[in-house]
Amino acid sequence: MLPPARVPYMSTFTTTVVLLLSSVAHAQPFGSDCFLDPSVCGVKPYEICAPCGPGWGPPGAGCCITPPDNLLEDCYASPGICDSNSWCELNDRKSWNDTDMTTMGRCLPYQKVCESCTADFEEYNPPIVPGLDAFDFYSPTYTKSNSEKEPLGTYIERATRCGEGLLCTGNLIPSLPATCVKQRVLPQEYDRPTAEKLRHWGKRMLRMGAKNLLNRVEDRTPEQQDAQGASRKDVHAGVNFMLKTLWDEQLWGAYKEISITETYNELCCKWDNYTESLSEFQRNRTGASFRNPVYPDDPVRGNSPPCVWCQFDGAYNDENPSIWSLIHALTFNLPDTVTEEQHQVLQSIPLWLREHLSCPLCRSHVAEHLIGLGVPQSHSGIAWARFFWQAHNYVNEQSEVTRCGSQSCGWGVWQTPSAYICAGLYRNAWYTSFGDASVQWRIFPNSTHTSAERHSWH
Repeated sequence: MLPPARVPYMSTFTTTVVLLLSSVAHAQPFGSDCFLDPSVCGVKPYEICAPCGPGWGPPGAGCCITPPDNLLEDCYASPGICDSNSWCELNDRKSWNDTDMTTMGRCLPYQKVCESCTADFEEYNPPIVPGLDAFDFYSPTYTKSNSEKEPLGTYIERATRCGEGLLCTGNLIPSLPATCVKQRVLPQEYDRPTAEKLRHWGKRMLRMGAKNLLNRVEDRTPEQQDAQGASRKDVHAGVNFMLKTLWDEQLWGAYKEISITETYNELCCKWDNYTESLSEFQRNRTGASFRNPVYPDDPVRGNSPPCVWCQFDGAYNDENPSIWSLIHALTFNLPDTVTEEQHQVLQSIPLWLREHLSCPLCRSHVAEHLIGLGVPQSHSGIAWARFFWQAHNYVNEQSEVTRCGSQSCGWGVWQTPSAYICAGLYRNAWYTSFGDASVQWRIFPNSTHTSAERHSWH
């Protein structure tokens, strides 16, 4: 029995071309089968080899065809022709003929959430110069392999660009391949880094790192914390030293030392007068530990109000997000070039967190999520802002709040929700762009510009 006849593979694109050509193109009288010998097709005028249409030649043979001028619309030659579901991918073709179209564009559909993607220059480097199609170029964060990066200015070769409302993780998240994920947008009432807010967050840092008594000692108060790893006096001195070193007096005035006594008026998280202040929604969702990254200030469904875990380690219930806020506020407002003392403090922050973070699981992940990224050796202020921005996105991708909406939902064990098999689907959006982070944390002294205008500068 003879094997079935082989039919030339026809992609969707090829099929479309054939249909177009069958109605508008001009076929030369059949001579030789160009599927067998492509050299028979002309170069000037240019001919392509396509399946012969009815009456053009033998079935299954290839005919040389002169393509129509409008075979494929060129979105480089005609800007704006791509619809809202597609983008214009640019390509160059070298030619000595000055009448040839060397740069051409084709409209391609966007990638969807959880699909693979290519990180582009537009996401990496706001602001974008008007007239520059920055999404057509590789981001400096895009890596083909562990050692090979595309030179800046290289056109994106893969037709994988995320759609509206999505961001490509690129190589910024070591545990995740380049994936389209939902962008976490800034809350309407996000925190601005005022001097008052920095002191508010600094108090959280002051109370971190004490011994956890695991609720075995009753009736403890905010005044009581036991040392672990270092004396409480040394911890307090270290916090004030770091804050004073990185503090910008032009933005926030002279630095005033934060005293631990400023935290003694806080409510304990287990006290009745605190738990009664929670909404029923918060009480039913881990109480004082509940976090809502999308609507943090909602009085009913937002973050639980601040308190201190007196019967455990005396840390604040909002320590982790507050420490991130403090770090971003300080690093996004560093000078262009940091001093040697500032450089030493910045390099010490990941080590400090590894030793003193109150959450033991979080503390054990610092080596992976911060130090493992490569602590910068640079004296550039923006390099440090980018480092902690990347680290925070990495931590967010791994967190239980991101993945299943709670700090105690059993993520990573047998209770892991099966619906979250896809790496790009999460309960809460977690990836914040560098541009949005700049809008939230960067201060422009004496500026009357809107946040949208400030965003365009980053």
